[in-house]
Amino acid sequence: MKKLRVAILGCGTIGRFVLDHLADGVVPGCEPVAVYLRSPESRGREHLESRKIPWVTSLEDLLAFSPDVVVEASTHDAVVAMGPEILTRGVDFIPLSLGAFVDPGLMEIMTAAAEKGGSRLHIPSGGIGALDALQTALIGGVEKVTMTTRKYSTTWKGIPAVDELGVDLENLKEPLLLFEGPARECMKKYPQSINIGAALSIAGIGFDRTIIKIYADPTVEYNTHEIRWEGATGKVTVLFENTPVPTNPKTTYQACLSTLFVLKNMTGNRIIGA
Repeated sequence: MKKLRVAILGCGTIGRFVLDHLADGVVPGCEPVAVYLRSPESRGREHLESRKIPWVTSLEDLLAFSPDVVVEASTHDAVVAMGPEILTRGVDFIPLSLGAFVDPGLMEIMTAAAEKGGSRLHIPSGGIGALDALQTALIGGVEKVTMTTRKYSTTWKGIPAVDELGVDLENLKEPLLLFEGPARECMKKYPQSINIGAALSIAGIGFDRTIIKIYADPTVEYNTHEIRWEGATGKVTVLFENTPVPTNPKTTYQACLSTLFVLKNMTGNRIIGA
């Protein structure tokens, strides 16, 4: 059986995770063919060379490897700059920097590009799940969606919106509310740290009606996300307690695995819950 040819944008925490698992045969129906790096000095180059995976610094060179799908594990800018072209060229696209879709016109641009190229845009669930249940409820009507995120206090260090608050994260003794409001506003203040809020908004009632709460919490061990929605089907509460990746606590193991799940579904004859 012909394997699904996978190219990757970026070789950071998630990009390397996906690359290594594909190269090691964790998803048997897939093979990594090349990785895009922003420059020859980019992080991950030595790792790619040690695994004998080609790397390039232009989208054109990446597409020359004839991938069936491109996984974006880079930046929001990469989603905007490269996503439409990838889809137009008939290649499926899996963006992980979902906060880019806070731009109200981007989804329409991506959809039009996919229609033109005969390709598909895949939105992974990332560090959360139950998006299939939410979309099922959406058919009957959903009135309210909220998500409360709690991460260990120092995980929020170095984020401008948090720095502006002047909070001593190192010595925080109790949970502190950092943000409460619409997902669209949240994406602008916490673009790299709350991509799951974008996934929830895209799957549900949109960026303006989805309400996000963010806590710096010295009492939690896991990256915790509580999702609630109400509608015609009833009320649902789902709690995720995700193990952070040791090398990058802002990323969770669940988020890394969700990309492999999308790829697995693309190669199989049986799809469950997606």
